[in-house]
Amino acid sequence: MTQHTRLDRRAFMGAVAISALGGPNVARAQPNAGEKKIDPIDLPLDRPGVWTLHFRYKPPRIVTLDGIGKDGKPEKKVVWYMWYQVYNMPREDREPEPVTFLPEFELVTKDLFTNHLDEPQPHIIAQINKIENPQDHPRLRLQTTIEISKRPIAPTKPDSIPLVVTSAAVWTDMAEKAPKTNKFSVYVTGLSNGLATEDLRTDEKLIKRKTLQINFVRPTDDNKPLITDIRPDNSIGPAEQWVYRTTSVAKKVKAGGAKLPPG
Repeated sequence: MTQHTRLDRRAFMGAVAISALGGPNVARAQPNAGEKKIDPIDLPLDRPGVWTLHFRYKPPRIVTLDGIGKDGKPEKKVVWYMWYQVYNMPREDREPEPVTFLPEFELVTKDLFTNHLDEPQPHIIAQINKIENPQDHPRLRLQTTIEISKRPIAPTKPDSIPLVVTSAAVWTDMAEKAPKTNKFSVYVTGLSNGLATEDLRTDEKLIKRKTLQINFVRPTDDNKPLITDIRPDNSIGPAEQWVYRTTSVAKKVKAGGAKLPPG
């Protein structure tokens, strides 16, 4: 089974809809039957050689699936998931080369202040595949975020149909920890090798990675959930933005390589 899929070129290459609002870090998005296509853009913190994958997604959905309880027994479980595809289309001024996609999906609620990491559970992905790929087409079969990282994403040749890889991010603790959230963001890291640092006065430095931030709104809650409740939040500008997001903090290093002692 091949990992990449050739899709209808018109869905990717036809019309171009670029938002001019929100400043230089606003991602480019084009709606297509409930899906949105996000093109890479350059950011001021990008260094030479930074690559960024193209990204296509559907808003997160809420479904009840067969899961495994804490006691190891089967149980029904409310699952949030986000279907997505990536493809590698280098800029014309750069040499095409495969890149390794190490996806990290973090869902952060803006009203309840909770954080939720993607859970790449194969038995959950298999059930989501039946929803998103009911004919079980081998070239559209969903992979977990672990599977998708095992093979480099091959580059698409200029003026060719994009070679895409399909997957889904999964969150199984939303019904338990944040059932009434109405506003949240999904941060997608791994779509780029962009990395930047910022020195602090505390002898520490912030490690920042180029990240796709997508804002969502959910007008309802778990009282009457529907699979299509969630939609991109464009209330204060485009829902999608490329940002350099702090992912960790490290101690600065003295000359000679010795780490500074804790301050």
